[in-house]
Order: sequence, then C-alpha cells, then structure tokens
Amino acid sequence: RVCLTPIRGVEGSDYINASFVDGYRYRNAYIAAQGPLQETAEDFWRMLWEHNSTIVVMLTKLKEMGREKCFQYWPHERSVRYQCYVVDPIAEYNMPQYKLREFKVTDARDGSSRTVRQFQFIDWPEQGVPKSGEGFIDFIGQVHKTKEQFGQDGPITVHCSAGVGRTGVFISLSIVLERMQYEGVLDVFQTVRILRSQRPAMVQTEDQYQFCYRAALEYLGSFDHYAN
Repeated sequence: RVCLTPIRGVEGSDYINASFVDGYRYRNAYIAAQGPLQETAEDFWRMLWEHNSTIVVMLTKLKEMGREKCFQYWPHERSVRYQCYVVDPIAEYNMPQYKLREFKVTDARDGSSRTVRQFQFIDWPEQGVPKSGEGFIDFIGQVHKTKEQFGQDGPITVHCSAGVGRTGVFISLSIVLERMQYEGVLDVFQTVRILRSQRPAMVQTEDQYQFCYRAALEYLGSFDHYAN
C-alpha cells in the first residue's frame, strides 16, 4: 500500500486507502486510491506531494444517484490550505467528456511548488458502463500524453469512489492498450488478474470487465482501419 510519512504523535497518520499498481513498462506507475472524503482530503494532497504524483484522474462525479461519491477535495476559486500544502486553482478547461483542472501546489514549509493536473471524466453513466469505448480510450490517451509532455516521473493517481471499479478499468485498459502497441498482444484476463493481486477487487463488475474487452477490441478495430 501507499504509506505517508508518519506525523509525530498521531497514530495511524501513515495510512491512506491507496495502493501502488505497476504499469506495462514501469513499476508503481499508478496509485489506485479511494475517492477523498472530507476527513481524508488533506492526506490526499500529502500523498500527491510525498509521492511526486502530478497527474490525478477522477472517474466519478461528486454526486451520483443522489449520493455523495467523493468530497470536493480541490479549491474552486481561491486558494485553500490542506495541512502544509497551499493549493491554488490556476485554470479549468471544459472538454466534451472531461474537465481538466490545473493547480499550483506549494509546500508552506519551504515555499517549493509544483503544478498538479486533474482530469475528471464526466461521461461515465451513473449506472453501468459507457456505451462506446472510444471516448474513454481517447481520454486515457489524453492523460498519458499530458504525462509525457510534462515529463514527470511520479505515478498517475487514479480514483473513483472506492478506488477499485472504474479505477481498475482505467488502469487495466491503459496497460492493455500499451501492450497491444508494443507486442500486438491483447490480454485483459491476465492484466486484471495481476491488478487484483496489487489491489483486491480491481475491475469490480462483470459489466466493467466486458467493457475492458469491448474497448480493447474497438481500439484494435481502429488500428485495422488505419492499416487499410
């Protein structure tokens, strides 16, 4: 699991509900996390800072089916301080299927700062899975392109509500698509099995599992399309 630096005299202060997950090419390429709650929002920013994670993927709306799925752990208009970290909203871009928010995060102890980018996918239906894999695949591509563009080494942090269902879909599809590019092999079963050994229950429902297959096949189809 992902550990935080313990705070002196605070029991359990090294704990956060999050796990490291290996990518196709790199160990610990992802952090799969529970969606922050009001009482864990500070820990979430601390985790991003301590593990040098500058890209966050959020796969849920704040409320779905009338229930809170995730706390709004980021500031909207003016800066907010979370423990030692001051978070300033810089920009928000609205795309058809996702929102991209940029924040400047400053460690109040020494003044060092970095940019954190949050991609919130807003097109996941409240029940079930997206109809087409295409939009989600584009989203995955956009996240990875941004990571490469800004050349950071830290993991991509991915969360939904519990951090296993949609989070598992995003990470397993990322791995499956990358492997298809490099080896021409499509293996959802093996990918999900390995993920579950790193965080139990990843890719939670049969629907989600089938969606991984469907999306991968759509991706493969787009390859054939270009080849012809």
